[in-house]
Amino acid sequence: MSAAPVAILGMHRSGTSCLAGCLEDLGLTLGAVNTAAPHNRKGNRENARLWPVHDAVLARVGAAWDHPPAEPVVWNADEVDALRAVLADYDGLPRPWGFKDPRTTVILDGWFEVLPDLRLVASIRHPLAVAASLAARNDTPLDQALSIWIGYNEALLRWIDQGAVTAVIDYDAPDYETRVRRAASTLGLDAEAPMPFRTDELTHQRAADPAPASVAALWDRLRDAAA
Repeated sequence: MSAAPVAILGMHRSGTSCLAGCLEDLGLTLGAVNTAAPHNRKGNRENARLWPVHDAVLARVGAAWDHPPAEPVVWNADEVDALRAVLADYDGLPRPWGFKDPRTTVILDGWFEVLPDLRLVASIRHPLAVAASLAARNDTPLDQALSIWIGYNEALLRWIDQGAVTAVIDYDAPDYETRVRRAASTLGLDAEAPMPFRTDELTHQRAADPAPASVAALWDRLRDAAA
């Protein structure tokens, strides 16, 4: 089993929490993470100590989780040191360990500076389902939600195009479990282990309409990349 850490990427409300929980079922160590929240019945599976590190990087370049940067972000030395301090949380944990924070998707370069062997998996979801979920959680207008979705997924596609992403999982794929297990096998996890994390109660929004024209081409490219 490879000991290299795993980053779970993807836009907010795109199934990243579910993917993290399923991979945890199959042997990925997440450490101390949130396991319950109002809009994530089983938690967002995130280490809250990473949030201020990521928010500080975004703020320095005039961005935020809901206003992603348009270009890759170079981290400064203080930001890298702050990340190293949080990664001490993972010392001594069973390998392989992984983490999930959607913000990582748009500021990933600093992570590779600290962890050159970092492996990437990603979750994608129909833009209208994401927009509906953001509206329910944050009252985000549709146009703004789609703009955020574009920013995150264009960043994700840059890494996909570089061949750096091990697996891309469509959250709404009818064979979701099969896809996750295939990705788990590639990551050196136990692809045959029970995987009870995902249940129907986790999905509150579904898209019945085609992707809007403003995002259709990007959505098609992401689906083409999906496992």
